[in-house]
Amino acid sequence: MAKYGAKDVGFFLVDGYNLTGVSTSLADSTSAEMEETTGLGDSWAEQTATGVRSAELTADGFYDDASDSVNAALSGNEATSRVVCYAYEGNTIHKAMVGHTGAFGGTYTRTATRDELTKASASWTVTGQKDNGQILHALGSESASGTGAATNFGASSSNGGAAYLQVTVKSGTSPTLDAKIRHSADNSTYADLISFTQATDVTAERKTVSGTVNTYTLASWTHGGTSPEFTFMVGFARG
Repeated sequence: MAKYGAKDVGFFLVDGYNLTGVSTSLADSTSAEMEETTGLGDSWAEQTATGVRSAELTADGFYDDASDSVNAALSGNEATSRVVCYAYEGNTIHKAMVGHTGAFGGTYTRTATRDELTKASASWTVTGQKDNGQILHALGSESASGTGAATNFGASSSNGGAAYLQVTVKSGTSPTLDAKIRHSADNSTYADLISFTQATDVTAERKTVSGTVNTYTLASWTHGGTSPEFTFMVGFARG
C-alpha cells in the first residue's frame, strides 16, 4: 500500500476557492452515533449503533486577504453551507478525492502571535453525506472543449452516486463551461450520466444521480464565449 505525505495533497477547495497553498494541515473524521443500551442486570456498559454517522473537517493555515484566498472564502460565512473537496493522494485522474456538501464552517479563527505570521483556522460540521470518490478531471486549466480519460470501476453499480464540480479560475469574454460526467458499459459507447449547471464564474456544485452507474466513467467539457479558459476539478463518488 502506498503511503502519502503533505506534499501529496492534490487540492483543498471550498466553493471554488483554492486554499491548498495557504493551508498547513487538513483533517477529516467520520464517526458513528452510539446510544447507551445498558439494561438492568447488566454488569458491563453497552453501546449500540443508531445507524447515523457524522463527519467533521478542520483546517489550519496562514491568513491571506487576497480576494480568492482563505479570508474571502471563510470570513462571514460560518453559517453558510459550503461545497468542499480535497484529495490526499495527489491531483491525478483516478486518484481518490473526498467531497462534502452541507459543510458549515461553524468556527473561523484568526490568530496573531509575536514573531510569527498570522494564522487562520476553520472547522466544519457536515450536515449531509461525506462522499469518497475519484478524480475524473484533475484540477487544472483547459482552454478548449475536451474529454478526460476513463476510470474503470471494475463493474457497474446500482446505487447512483454524487458528482462534484469546482471551478477556481475563469478568463475570457463571456466564457461558459458546460461540464458533465458520462458512463459506459464497454468503454466505447458513452451516455450522459450527470450534467452540471453551466459555469460562467468561480463556482462549486454537487449533483446526484440514482440507479445504475456503468463500469466506466469520464468527464467531458464544452467551452463557450471568446477565448474561454477555466481551471476546474470534476470528481465522482458511487453510492
